[in-house]
Amino acid sequence: MPRPRHLVALASIALLSAAVTVAAGAINTGTTDQATNDGTAANATFPFPGGLWGDLSGGVAARPFIRSLSVINDGVATPVIVNGTASAPATQGGDVTAVVAPFNLCRPGQAPAQGRCYASPNRVGITLGYAGNGSVDTDFASPDVTPRQHVDANTIFDVTIGLNTLGRTLRWTWLNGGLEYWAASSLGAGDAEIHIRLRPVATPAIDWSTVPANGCTATPIRDCDIPQSHGETLSANLVLSLDDSLDPSLTGAVFATQGAISGFLVPSGTPTAPVLDLQVASAHLTAAGAPQTGALTALIPAQALLNLYGVQPSDASRFFTATRTGDAGTHSAPTYTRATTAADGTDGLLVSVSGITFSAPTFAVARKATAPRTSARRRGATTTITATAVKACLAQGCTAVILRIGSRVGGTATRVGSGRTSASGALTMTVPGSTLPARSRYTLVLRKGGTLVTTGVGAAS
Repeated sequence: MPRPRHLVALASIALLSAAVTVAAGAINTGTTDQATNDGTAANATFPFPGGLWGDLSGGVAARPFIRSLSVINDGVATPVIVNGTASAPATQGGDVTAVVAPFNLCRPGQAPAQGRCYASPNRVGITLGYAGNGSVDTDFASPDVTPRQHVDANTIFDVTIGLNTLGRTLRWTWLNGGLEYWAASSLGAGDAEIHIRLRPVATPAIDWSTVPANGCTATPIRDCDIPQSHGETLSANLVLSLDDSLDPSLTGAVFATQGAISGFLVPSGTPTAPVLDLQVASAHLTAAGAPQTGALTALIPAQALLNLYGVQPSDASRFFTATRTGDAGTHSAPTYTRATTAADGTDGLLVSVSGITFSAPTFAVARKATAPRTSARRRGATTTITATAVKACLAQGCTAVILRIGSRVGGTATRVGSGRTSASGALTMTVPGSTLPARSRYTLVLRKGGTLVTTGVGAAS
């Protein structure tokens, strides 16, 4: 499933920008409700550029759905969706609800071609808002309906999303909101679920009629130049990427933005020096004329740290850099914090940047130290691991530990052997062949005096 170069579906643009447009001088924050998205494009009351859930093979019963949704204020949780299923939830006007929408799904009779549409959506948008009459209001600060549950910038939404038949292709997720907790279970399986807690955030409102086909919502983001926003909403939404051409280890990765209208993750670099490009976009100025600033927080799960970089979460906070590329601007110094299952829902690394100015910077997350070239070859009862010389390991040498990586979507690693580099800084060591069989993935971890020097990822042959 290749990535499309441009996100041209109007429904996608609406959700990526918190579903706002500007009409007659007022911000229209309505988006289509779940019942409409569960129909078919051919029977819709107004034209959709792509298919709806009724056009999916398997229909509405196969789509992702909200299993539960609670609104938390001052520590008190109010459930609004309980034991949800793949059908539109029953709501009253003013209830907090969620809309699950397909992106780039083919319409009936439209054949998948050149990335214009897909037989199964390559993105899924989930937007929170207040239920109205056939629509959902996405601005919690100034709703067009009378709210039944209070929401402000301190409110936490507790949401469980059942991915249903699309769970096998989940990769990364972009979230417009304040990320409080993220846990993904049964990754890579059809019954995968996401449990998330997030806060609504101030989001620029853009009049898309003045910036048609703007690159701020392209995928990847490009050519973004919006001088000024036209207002501001308090909103929360997320986009799940189902692009299964990406490395499965990115399954369950998430990054959240504030003050942005869109976000996108692009893996780049090389196998030995992979890079995660976190792209964000927004207007240069707020509606009041002040510089628009934003923030991002990326949660890179343990399986991505291990499979892409060969580093464990306990070492990751000292392992990375996050360098701004793209348009010039300012931002705070990035911070790197260990993420834990108990506190954050996921074992991994939190990368945070605040004070970001726009229009479309990219923050390239990459390893600091160069990875050695490593190989592992089995001959009879033993497997021999070699690695090229590492300058920091000259003379006194470095301790070397070999860890077998559990799987592409699992964040565990098992120690299978240890050794020491030679005076030249290179490594040759053997382990029992049964502990590192052919095609198994491993990481070589080099330390000097207990301090991490570098890592190298390989696959046994």
